[in-house]
Amino acid sequence: MRVLQTLGESICDITKQSQNDRQGPDLSDGGVFLFFSFDLAESTVFKAEHPSLWASVFTCFYSQVLEGLGVEDYKSPDDGDDDSACVRKLWKLIGDEILIYVRILHPGQLYTQITSVSKALSSMMERIADKVEEALVEGTCPVRHCRDVREVILSVLGIKATAWLAQCHDGEAANVPNIIYYPTTATGEKRIDFLGKEIDEGFRIAEYAVKNKMILSPLLAWMIWKDAQGDKDRENIVKANFRITAFARMKGVWRGRKVPVVMFHQPFDEFGHVLEYDETDLETYANVREAGLGNFLKDSRFEIGSIDDILRNVHKDTEAEKLYRNLKESPDMEVISEHIEKKQEFHVACMIFDREGRILVHKDPERGYEFGCLKRILGAGARDWQGACVEGYREKYQIEIDVPQCPVPVATYYYGKSNAFGLLVLADYKGRTEDVKGRPDWEFYTPQVLMEGEEKAVDQFRENIRRAMVLRKGQDEE
Repeated sequence: MRVLQTLGESICDITKQSQNDRQGPDLSDGGVFLFFSFDLAESTVFKAEHPSLWASVFTCFYSQVLEGLGVEDYKSPDDGDDDSACVRKLWKLIGDEILIYVRILHPGQLYTQITSVSKALSSMMERIADKVEEALVEGTCPVRHCRDVREVILSVLGIKATAWLAQCHDGEAANVPNIIYYPTTATGEKRIDFLGKEIDEGFRIAEYAVKNKMILSPLLAWMIWKDAQGDKDRENIVKANFRITAFARMKGVWRGRKVPVVMFHQPFDEFGHVLEYDETDLETYANVREAGLGNFLKDSRFEIGSIDDILRNVHKDTEAEKLYRNLKESPDMEVISEHIEKKQEFHVACMIFDREGRILVHKDPERGYEFGCLKRILGAGARDWQGACVEGYREKYQIEIDVPQCPVPVATYYYGKSNAFGLLVLADYKGRTEDVKGRPDWEFYTPQVLMEGEEKAVDQFRENIRRAMVLRKGQDEE
């Protein structure tokens, strides 16, 4: 379940073919593009230490990234259809750097792209190491002397990822910040290139990329934040998963003013568990180092929403708002909106029990006691109940739960406000009790306290607890 991805996935379903048509041989009409840069961290060190191994690793890096991200013309035919791909295309290869671009038709596609790419990258180095080791065993890799090839690769290398946004115009256009240029080969083959101020800014930001993380340009981060406003669920997800890890001066960018370096991580509450012991020495983590991890996570200056004020301070808010409106009100959205209206929203809620038999309850300021709720569009997102519930509660609430592949339904319900059908299922709490303590919106209660209390709650709240207790008793007897 990826609440924030629903709109982006729905848009992708109906715009893939149109993007293929537009991005076919010609993009001279221009548009808004999302750019990704993928670079191998510590590649120079690896080349020096492993002169007979690096070539196999690098070529595998190219093939795995292009195939794993579903880049057009490189995607494996066995991978099936990826709703979030939205026609990723190879821009070019520069040394050990891969550049990819995606044409964006609506702001809702941005978060979908970021999460989809991040998920694919999370296990990319392991796949690369496995492929190289497999080739070594099969005798197709020239290396013979190196033991523990997989461990050697993973102990040195990592993937640095950067994403940025730019509006690009026809190459013949005058007085524009970015253009699309078509260099033609001697044989008449037409290629594509992107040139301009914001393209250069993206490469400047990429200099701050770090191993196994993704950083974003402030404009891209602001656009994702902006599109979430007005939807409480989406606002919470964005706030939890993006953070400003540094303010850095970059040559030729913002007239010398410090630029926010935004990092994507799911979720930042667990950031301390993934940081390596000396990573905070890097300039990209300057805010983490100076504030301390605890204060960094609490300080509102480092929240993604603060970029709104920052853009205003550097007088870039007007152009950002204009770009957002243009994307939001794109003529293509008339067809998209009509299609989305026909999609059926579906809700799933989890009644979460801990080992002591207590129930984790969410306190909504308007509805009162509830169990939390995930919203999705039928046919989009996770393809099984377990993934939908586990990933959804982790992303939306930063709560770790366990749900069977086919969870036991407690009740069905109907949410008239959005004409949505819902399902309540049983789940087990897998996090630490301390993670809930101190959070004003979640708390553990015994079933007896909840059933006997008179606090405001959603419809059938206490009746559903009684049903759940009967179901759990039946499971225990089995």
